Amino acid sequence: MKKLDILSLGETMIELYSEEGSLSNSSSFKKSYAGDTMNIISMASKLGLKCGYITKIGNDPFKDYLINQWKDNNIDLSQIITVEGYNAIHFTVLQEDNNRQFVYYRKNSAASQIDENMIDVNYLSSTKLFHTSSLTQSISESSRLAVQKFIKTAKDLNLITSFDTNFRSNMWSAIDAKFAVDEVIKHIDILAPSYPEEVNNVFGLETPIDMIKYGLDKGSKIVIVKCGELGAYVGTKDKIIRSDTYTPKGVLDTTGAGDAFMGGFLYSFLSDHDLESNLRYGIVSAGLKVSGRGGIQSQPDKEEVQMYIDIPKIVYI
Repeated sequence: MKKLDILSLGETMIELYSEEGSLSNSSSFKKSYAGDTMNIISMASKLGLKCGYITKIGNDPFKDYLINQWKDNNIDLSQIITVEGYNAIHFTVLQEDNNRQFVYYRKNSAASQIDENMIDVNYLSSTKLFHTSSLTQSISESSRLAVQKFIKTAKDLNLITSFDTNFRSNMWSAIDAKFAVDEVIKHIDILAPSYPEEVNNVFGLETPIDMIKYGLDKGSKIVIVKCGELGAYVGTKDKIIRSDTYTPKGVLDTTGAGDAFMGGFLYSFLSDHDLESNLRYGIVSAGLKVSGRGGIQSQPDKEEVQMYIDIPKIVYI
């Protein structure tokens, strides 16, 4: 019996957000936190999975806040390493046109010190699935190499591996991102790019179906293509399915919607549900998250997700 369901490697940032329409005019900010690899396990934890986080955290005044928040969400923190330095911060505001404005301060943050020496084989062996992202690769050269070594080690231990391509053009070029993904793609079981930006700009492909075929040809067993307001596709060697978005409470803020989708999908996958149910859990988790502000604080709980789980319609391609 495995102690954990998911182990996730990456960076969490302090988030300071305003509701005043623009950063330049904002006079006050509220504190939260966010990070793609943490957002996913936060959602999965709320649905009932046992999750752990691997990162380096700065010994600054925000450290205790982050640790306490993660503990409150039942995240295992036994492999969190505290180092001298600061935790990355971003400022954000939801503008009047519903687009998000961000300013990041993350260069040389504590998480940029993530390296392959953090690998603990015994800890990795305690989980069913290891998850990380291209965004984690982009933090620093040492983190890129760490992702490569973590994923290879996870596969050597016969773990399921999950990878979100999560490209950020302010971190590195599409060419560099594609090169880094290619370093690990043959070891990835569940590949999760977004359409259109990553499918078109990173992989140079045209459609979600092209992306699914590409990922399967490279060795992935499941390819998820998150399409924002257009829903999502999921493909295996046996079938390709899709679903439209489902937002029963409306849309306020799409921050972290893709991460909520992944958390819901992985919960269903690790609960041995069928592929259609995996997609429904992703669609409903994301669709409820967007009704509130922020990447984590508006994530739904299990009871709320299950209220709507049978509603999304599955289309077979």
